[in-house]
Amino acid sequence: MKLISTIFTFLLFTLLMWPAAANETAEQTEPLPIPNTLSISMSEDAYPYQFVDDKGNPAGVMVDLWREWSSVTGIKVLFKPMQWKQSLQALTDGDVDAHIGMAITEERQQLFSYGDQVSSLNSYLYLHKDIANKKSIEDIRPFKIGIIEGTSHKDDLLAIEPSLTFKNFKTKQALYDAVVGGELYAFATIQGYNQGVPINLELANNFHISSRILIKEIELAPAVAQQNQTWLAEFNQGFNQIPDSHIDEVEKRWFGYRRESNGLLIAMQMNVEPFVDIGLDGLPHGLYVDLWRLWSDKTGISIDFIPSDMNGSIKLIKDGHADVHIGYPESEEINTGLNRANHFYSVKSRFFSYNKEIKELSEIDGKRIGLFATSPYIIELRKLLPKAQIRYYDSMEQLIKASRDGDIAGFVASSAYTSHYLLHHKSWSEFYQFNKVDFNTLIYNLTKVEDAELAERIANGFKLISDFEMAKLEQKWLLNKADRTFSTVDKQIFISNKEKKYLDSLGAIKLGYLTQWAPMEYQNELGEFSGINKEVIDIITAQLSIDIIPVAYQNWDKLNKDLQNGSIHLVGSMAKNINREPALEFTKGYWPSPWAIATTLTQQPLFNLSQYNGKRIAVVKGYNLINLLRQQFPGLDIVLVDSTQAGLEAVSSGRVDLFIEQVVTLAYVLNEGEFPDLKMALVADLTEQKSHIGVYPKLKQIVPLLNRAIETIDETKQQQMYQKWVAVDLRSEADKYQKWFKIVLLGLLIISVITFIVFLGNKRLKLEIALRKTAEKKIKFVAEHDPVTKLPNRGLLDDRLAVAISAHEREQVKFALLFIDLDKFKSVNDQHGHHIGDALLINIASALKSVVRKSDTVSRFGGDEFVILLNRIDSAECAAKVADNIIKVLSKPITVEEIKLVTYASIGIAVFPDDGDDAIALLQSADKKMYKVKKQGGDRHSF
Repeated sequence: MKLISTIFTFLLFTLLMWPAAANETAEQTEPLPIPNTLSISMSEDAYPYQFVDDKGNPAGVMVDLWREWSSVTGIKVLFKPMQWKQSLQALTDGDVDAHIGMAITEERQQLFSYGDQVSSLNSYLYLHKDIANKKSIEDIRPFKIGIIEGTSHKDDLLAIEPSLTFKNFKTKQALYDAVVGGELYAFATIQGYNQGVPINLELANNFHISSRILIKEIELAPAVAQQNQTWLAEFNQGFNQIPDSHIDEVEKRWFGYRRESNGLLIAMQMNVEPFVDIGLDGLPHGLYVDLWRLWSDKTGISIDFIPSDMNGSIKLIKDGHADVHIGYPESEEINTGLNRANHFYSVKSRFFSYNKEIKELSEIDGKRIGLFATSPYIIELRKLLPKAQIRYYDSMEQLIKASRDGDIAGFVASSAYTSHYLLHHKSWSEFYQFNKVDFNTLIYNLTKVEDAELAERIANGFKLISDFEMAKLEQKWLLNKADRTFSTVDKQIFISNKEKKYLDSLGAIKLGYLTQWAPMEYQNELGEFSGINKEVIDIITAQLSIDIIPVAYQNWDKLNKDLQNGSIHLVGSMAKNINREPALEFTKGYWPSPWAIATTLTQQPLFNLSQYNGKRIAVVKGYNLINLLRQQFPGLDIVLVDSTQAGLEAVSSGRVDLFIEQVVTLAYVLNEGEFPDLKMALVADLTEQKSHIGVYPKLKQIVPLLNRAIETIDETKQQQMYQKWVAVDLRSEADKYQKWFKIVLLGLLIISVITFIVFLGNKRLKLEIALRKTAEKKIKFVAEHDPVTKLPNRGLLDDRLAVAISAHEREQVKFALLFIDLDKFKSVNDQHGHHIGDALLINIASALKSVVRKSDTVSRFGGDEFVILLNRIDSAECAAKVADNIIKVLSKPITVEEIKLVTYASIGIAVFPDDGDDAIALLQSADKKMYKVKKQGGDRHSF
């Protein structure tokens, strides 16, 4: 009974207390109202969405959107930045009211409630350039991936490939430090990672935007603790009330572009070649365009161009129809009122005179000088020429007309732009450029003043472009070296920490070289490594800070074998081919290596090796050329020799008919004068090779570094080397005789015998030497020039054509050959005699030279045929314009001994490399096109 009484009492108590307990539970679950000031946790380093700026203030896309939300709802927001994992924990512990915005995951949904999507982002896997060939996340299984603790990247990646491995970091900076230190080949983070930290060239150069792999498109939504989920309706309502225009401004500010266009709109002016214009294909082109495209590659932000004129392009920015100007000469004198995002480029301007070359500035001081009204260097020009009278013009056309009319003595304008304009308008030969003084015009990218963050994004993107990349683009667009701002010479290349560690681990590197192969490489009188390859190696050692020990060899065979077995590590001036590549690695080509042959003076020079069938040809042992000759010219009898010296001795003694060697080596040895009975001729039917550095295969990793060092040897440095090592020195037997005569003279002076006779002999000898040198110069000129027109002949044209192919192939630029045949020239000789024909040819030669640049070659090919070599052209259309000008000039009557003669020409145009990549192919192509024109009646051109 007692137990029953106890149970009854407990039940009665429970029934009495139930309403109170129910009321207490109801009070506890009743939702709290949203506070008047909302505390919001956020990441301190998730740029550009949520982070702390340099001044310690909260910033980013989500911060600006929440501020817009606060303005709409009237509820204050207080941001609390912290590490990412701490920002999530603070919401879990109730230390804050909401989280600014995060990705939605299954794990987080058990803890938090989410509002609607506010923004979105992409997460990527960034790959080191060494594994840039990996195209899928599955391919990254062998590599450990760096991630920041608490982010969704790990779950997202494991959902794609469960076998991936990771290394966790507490902060973004810790992750990036590990990446820069070479600890990781892959890391996961959100887009725009490289813009929220100080510019780090090592990070940017090793982890390219183009090498990233998309992990996931992530929706960002605000989050609250589950008991506060009723707040989300007000969150959503507030964000929906933000005007779309305000969202556009926020996104443009932080991403550098509008989300709806997914790119940056660039306003550009037209007709400013070579800087910016619309090409024949209807697309933007020019130096500025290529620089912006490189910027796009570096930042991952797409771009599009809006063409207009100069004033119209500025208006596009001010009206908000474009985001940034492609490049403008902003200055204190020319102030558009826009924001200078960054100094983008510098343009050089010079003085141009009409039909008269100016030697000194004093010649134009006090005269009228034309300028564009927008020229920023007016004050500088007035200081330089205080007496000059300045006249302003609106266009290049007006400046040229004023010069021709004599209204001005000349004008100052952008050198590159003016040169292109004159060439395209057939006025190149009428104007002279004064190179002693130039004016620098600073070019800026312009944005609206309120787009300060966008300007910073633009400036940071251009900081990622190296001087080497800038120099390459300048070489593509600016024909005149003097117009270029950037140079690869004497610039230190970028080496990452990981690459430095690798180079340090190599210790001293052995380089094999030949002791008797001047000027490429040889052992000098002091027993030291010398020559062109020595200078190249000096540049490499300075750039890479490595030790390279030269090891001397007497013959090529032994040198080649030691490289393959690892006794030495590097060899210069090697030909790259499929037979050697499995056993060796090769750098890029660093020196042109055309071939030449040496024969006796009495042997008739031949143009092609195929014409030497049945002849004995000497070749140095171990040369890759041996196999090439056997394949292409089986009729040649190949005789192997140990060295260049041995090959020349074999020709001189008659044991072989000819010797083949690289041009620079052969020219150097023959110019020493040891073989006065031999002469040299270029080989036209062998594909030109380039000198490479052969590398022992186990040092394969050093090849990209060697290539970067080799890239610093630009055309200017190559020319300096060429002039130093391959300059022609016409030494004669008299030079040698003078040397020995001085020795004899010294002996005679010692014994004090016949002093007076020796004096007279020495005087006579000097006279003989002077006459001999003069004669040699005349012989050289006669051998290389046409006797009638004094133009270069076929032989000299072949030499210059070989040099042109080498230079233009190396720089990846075009040149053109114009094959000109004078129509009905034979009738002039028949009617008026050959003396009139010769006089006409002299006039025509002068006319042809007047329409081309000094750097071009006008040659007489034979009879009534001329060939013009036009160096460095943009396209076939440039050559066509020169051809039009030639036809126009030749159509003017020429008076010879009171006889008026009118000439007409048929012109065929061949462009390298489009119509051929060797001399024969180009000449044949131009010749065929010329005959095609001739059959159609002549007085035209074809390309």
